[in-house]
Parts: sequence; structure tokens; C-alpha cells
Amino acid sequence: MAAVQASQRQLYAYRMVLIALVGLALIVRFHAISGPAIWYDEAFSVLLSERAPALIWLTTAGDVHPPLYYLILHYWTLLLGNGVASVRGLSAVADVGTLVLCLKLMSLHATRRATCIAGILLVFLPISVRYSQEARMYALLGFWLMAATVALVCWSRKPQSLRYAIIYVLLMAAAFYTHYFAALCVLVHWWYWSGLGTGEPTVLPVRKWLMANVAIVALYVPWLPHLFDQIRRMDGLEWIAPTAWDMLPGLVSQFTVMTPATDGGLWWALVVTAVMIACCVLALRDVRNDRRFTLLLISYFFVCVTAVFLISWIVPVFVPRYLVFAAVGLALIAAVMLDGLAEKRPVIALLCLSLFVAGEVHGVLKVYAQQDGLNGTDVRKLARLDTVAQGIKSQAQAGDEIIVDGLFWYLPFSYYNTTGIQPRLYISRAAGGAPAGPFNYGGWRLIPQRLDWIFFNDVSTLKLAAKRVWWVTGKPRPENVVVFPKGWKQTLTLTGGEVEARLFILHGER
Repeated sequence: MAAVQASQRQLYAYRMVLIALVGLALIVRFHAISGPAIWYDEAFSVLLSERAPALIWLTTAGDVHPPLYYLILHYWTLLLGNGVASVRGLSAVADVGTLVLCLKLMSLHATRRATCIAGILLVFLPISVRYSQEARMYALLGFWLMAATVALVCWSRKPQSLRYAIIYVLLMAAAFYTHYFAALCVLVHWWYWSGLGTGEPTVLPVRKWLMANVAIVALYVPWLPHLFDQIRRMDGLEWIAPTAWDMLPGLVSQFTVMTPATDGGLWWALVVTAVMIACCVLALRDVRNDRRFTLLLISYFFVCVTAVFLISWIVPVFVPRYLVFAAVGLALIAAVMLDGLAEKRPVIALLCLSLFVAGEVHGVLKVYAQQDGLNGTDVRKLARLDTVAQGIKSQAQAGDEIIVDGLFWYLPFSYYNTTGIQPRLYISRAAGGAPAGPFNYGGWRLIPQRLDWIFFNDVSTLKLAAKRVWWVTGKPRPENVVVFPKGWKQTLTLTGGEVEARLFILHGER
């Protein structure tokens, strides 16, 4: 009886620890979530989600991503509003959901101690915190893929269960409708199913496994024409940097301690990468571990990242935020290694865990300080269009016009704009003299192009009925300096970091 009671107390304590970790994860992810300003990518998400579901589907077809995230965000904002905390809250909740699923995955094969260690490492995983605070689809993709992985492992334990098969198919289909990099997890799941590297047979009958994969493709058929069209056009990807060899260790370092390989950080990146590889080796050498499960955790990160890295030498697609879903694999494999170390060297294991958490906290603090160096961070920190928009609203008069200099500022300003004035969009000219837009893809599709008066590319020929014009712009580049007509007299400047609104009084302009 005493043994049973002791076991029940241990189980209760274990569950309380897991609940506490989930609560802590919520606190870490919602802390300062409204601090950074909404930037272009997030504004695209929010403005697109405001459309009817059918229009979201059609508009997304002209972008570079599938539509499911925007559809979910549409209903999310209907319930909770479109404030900054609300629109980013979807990602935060999805990321905490991923953490819960990771704990479930660990509980299926690992010890309670390993599960708790994984929870601690996942709570402070800096790359997860960063993208749990951005209104984009990356955290949601991680939720679908980890849920599908858990379903697959459960299915492998009960091959006769139709329920797990259906759940797996639906979750993978949802992942594909969220982001195309879901295909990387297919490699991981096929590896797990095949038993490659374990000497064990497949976990499911071939026929059932193939039927499940065919069902996923069948559910994806309605989107395939749009996918092929996007591949044919390849619009909006020219910003991706060419691949360099230091990007791989830099990614590992940035995901775990938020230290990139650039600006003197290469050696740190190599050290962190070496540590993670050592964790993999030690976990595989521990005979107590289920080798197939350990390989699943290792491949969840390294197969996905390595595949993209190799492909990127042909077509540059090595973008850290596209791979955020895989980052949890690093925390899980480190937890398995630390659990094995704790069995023999508990003090050393505790010291290593403390060092790992310290590195992660360092990364989380950089996220909070908006010093993580990831794409969009500087804009969210320095381009305070929220301040500019509020300043315009407080001083706008009836009949004022608002002009935004460039699409990159137009979308986030439209999110913050509450004046009731429809902004116009100034389009600069390319080096050859041709206007740099509007185009029929991406953010351009969110502007009602039937209202052709919104777009213009020559200030000297612009005819305005207003006598006051607010010109919203970022820090001008030499090639994009606008020459204003003599009748435009600047009388006021509202500054929001790297962006500003200039108030012009028009003399002699009708």
C-alpha cells in the first residue's frame, strides 16, 4: 500500500511539474508580445485574414504560401479582435501547444525525468519564443507537424487503430496547407516508418502506410494547381540570400542561443553545433534508449535542416524561420542525452542542464530586447509606424490626404491607420525607369487595384484636391529620394524611429 501511495505521489508531482512548465511557457511567450511594431509580413497576414474565406484562398494563390494559417487567423480575429497581442497570440498558443505535444511524444518512449528536462529546454528555446511572437504561420506549422509525429508514433504502437491513421492524415494535410516545408517532415516520418539505421522492420504494414500518404495527397489536390503556378512564377523570393557554408552551424547556434555565425560569431556557432552533435552521439550510444525513437528526434532537426541546406545550393531557400518547426528536435535530443547522463553522473548532468538553460535564457533576453538579428526584427524595433499613425490621427483634418512611400510601409501603415482616410501609394521607379509595381502577387493583391487612383509614380503630375498631405516614408535611400514640387511646403515632421510622416501644405495646387 505504501509503495502504491508513493507511486501516486510521484505521478502527481510529475503532472504538476508538467503543468507548471506549460504555464511558464505561456508567460515567456506572452511577455512583451505587443512591444515590437507590426511589420510588413505580419501586416500582410492580418490584412489578408480580414477578407472572406473564399477571397483568402484566391489571394493566397498569388502569394508564395498556402492559405490555412490566414483562414484560421480570420476566425481567430473574429473572436478575439485584431489587436497586436491578439493576432500574435495565435502563434503563441500554437507554440505552447507544440510544447505540450513534445511532452506527450517524450512520455511515449522516454523517462519522466527526460520529459521534464525536455519541457525545461522547450520553455526557453529562443527561436520558438521569437516566432511565437510573430503573426505568421511558422509556429502553427510546428504544431501540426509535431501533432502528426505524435499521431504516427501512437499509430505505430497500435497499427490496427483507424483513429490514429485518420488523425495522422488530417494533421499532415493541415501542415501542407500551412507551409510547403511540411514536405521535410515527410522525410522524417518515412525514415521512422522504415526503421532505417535501427535494423528493425517497418512500424506499419506497407499497404496502410502507402494508403495514408495517398490520402494526404488526395486532400491536397484542390491546392495543387496553385502550387504549380507559384513554382512556375517564383515571385517574391529574390530577397533570399545565396547559400554559404557557415549558414548551417549559424542556424544551430541561432536556434539555441540566438548567436548567429556572422559578426565574429562563427566560432561560437561551431562550438554550439559540435555540442549538439555530441548530444546525438551520446544519446545513440545509450543502450537504454529506444534507437528508433532516438533517430526520430535526431532526424526531426538534422534531416530537415540538412535537406534544405543542400537544396539551397541549387535554389536559395535556406530561411531560418521556415525551419522553426524543426528546432524542438534539438531540445528533445538534448533531454534524452541529459537523462542518460543523469543516470550515471547526476551532478554533471545538472551542471550541463544549467549551462543549456543559461544559453537559452541569453537568447530569450535578446529576443525581448529585439537584438536577435532575424529577418524583420530591426524593422519591428525601429520602424514605429504605430507611433506615426497615432500622430497623424491626432493632427489630421478633414480633407487631408495620406501618401505612403512604398509597399513595404503601406501594409503595416494600413494596419495602424484609423483616420478613415484611404492612403495612396507612391511607387518608385526601377533603375531602367519602369515603375516598380503594382504587380499581381504578394502584398500588391491586398490593395484594391481597381481603384487606380491609389497608385502613382510621379509626384509632379499628381493632382490633389486636398491642401494638406501627409507623406509617410522610411529612411530614404539615395536612389529613392523623392523630389517634391515647389508648391509643396513641409511644415511638420512626425518621427517614429526609422519612419516618419511629413506634413506638406500645398500652395497653388488643385
